[in-house]
Amino acid sequence: MNKRLGDKLLNFADQEYREILSEQQGMTFKFKLKQGRFIHTFCAGQLLYKIGLSPEMIIGKELRDFLPYDVAEYKETFYNEAWQGKEGISYEGEKGEIFYLASLRPIKQSGTVIEVIASCVDITERKKAEEELRATKELLESLFGHPVDGICVTNIEGIVIRVNHSFEKIFGWTEEELVGKSVSSLPLNMKSDIVEISNQLQKGMNVISFETVTQRRDGEMIYIHLTMSPIKDAQGNVIALTGITRDISERKRSEDFLRKADKLNVVGQLAAGFAHEVRNPLTTLRGFLQLMQSKENWNAEYADIMVAEIDRINSIISEFLTIAKPHSLSLKKYDIGIILQNVITLLEAQATLNNIQFHVQMESSLPLVKCSEIEIKQVFVNIIKNAIEAMPSGGEVSIVTVVQTNYIYIRFIDQGVGIPETLIQRLGEPFFTTKEKGTGLGLMMCYKIISDHNGKLTVNSIVGEGTTFEIKLPL
Repeated sequence: MNKRLGDKLLNFADQEYREILSEQQGMTFKFKLKQGRFIHTFCAGQLLYKIGLSPEMIIGKELRDFLPYDVAEYKETFYNEAWQGKEGISYEGEKGEIFYLASLRPIKQSGTVIEVIASCVDITERKKAEEELRATKELLESLFGHPVDGICVTNIEGIVIRVNHSFEKIFGWTEEELVGKSVSSLPLNMKSDIVEISNQLQKGMNVISFETVTQRRDGEMIYIHLTMSPIKDAQGNVIALTGITRDISERKRSEDFLRKADKLNVVGQLAAGFAHEVRNPLTTLRGFLQLMQSKENWNAEYADIMVAEIDRINSIISEFLTIAKPHSLSLKKYDIGIILQNVITLLEAQATLNNIQFHVQMESSLPLVKCSEIEIKQVFVNIIKNAIEAMPSGGEVSIVTVVQTNYIYIRFIDQGVGIPETLIQRLGEPFFTTKEKGTGLGLMMCYKIISDHNGKLTVNSIVGEGTTFEIKLPL
């Protein structure tokens, strides 16, 4: 009775054991050596079905019955080692798109192997991750090794970990000479900058990019564009820093060449325009002198005309010298409203003679603007005089001030003949003017002065309706 109960309990436990193994995510199988062949005596687990097999296809069979010959022959080498009693045998297998790891463990009785039991786990996701990691590593190695930009990787203490070949070419040091040394110890003229930038990156900044001048190993000074960024771990902690360097010396040389060529072009335009503008009044003076030589009596009208022409020559030369003369701005804080009111008072008589009225819309209290009073006054005078001359039949000049955030806008709106859109783009060019007796230098100076004040001068015009000059100045 007790034996029968014991057998029942044993069968029940065996059945429960088999059910547990059949529901496992991996796979368990056993095999024995029979007549020189490794025959499987048990196989269960969900992995079995994932690789397209079943217990019926394996139990009582050897590897060659359900696997290709070359694969079966390869796995039998591990089966044989385990049957010889060797511990820790494992191998990787693949079926379809499923990868698994099999671990073999010999079961011994009286020192002799009577059976080998194996457990398998699905490593498909791990293999995919390894493959992605390998591909990413190869990509990073390719990006690191072959770009034209120099790359330098340091730890958070500024010790060089690695540099690429382009970095070696740009600066002249080899990787062996740099690795293990502090960036600040390199003979670069930006040591303090790099230390400060590294501190900022470690405190949370993502990217810092700037242009600077530095020194190569051979002492040559070069222009570089440097972009520095942090390298973070999975938790977001900064573990290293990377600097990408581009040699922009050639670009800088090209820019300098173009800038010099542009200056020569402007000088040529100025010289040609200056010669043309001065020649006109000189021709008039020469003509009157010849006329005076041929007549005995002096005509006072001739003298007035000659003085006017000489004044015109002097005016052209004065404006020309103003453009050519380098000077530094003396900036102080001024009330733009007061400067504007002084200019209006100055030109009010001229406006009245031309049947022109000023209409001023100005806030009672304007914020102060850091500027050169003389030069800003010169701009206001030029623009208002242009507005007066644009209305030969009279009209109204509106002057409006508007304050928005960090800027003040001053608008001068006339009711003149207007300027065609095709000509607006040329305003500010040397000696380009829409006036019969103008030189174009006055408006050119206006653009230059406003630009020197970090401001902007824009023009909008409608032919037959009028023109608006808008000055934007920072507060």
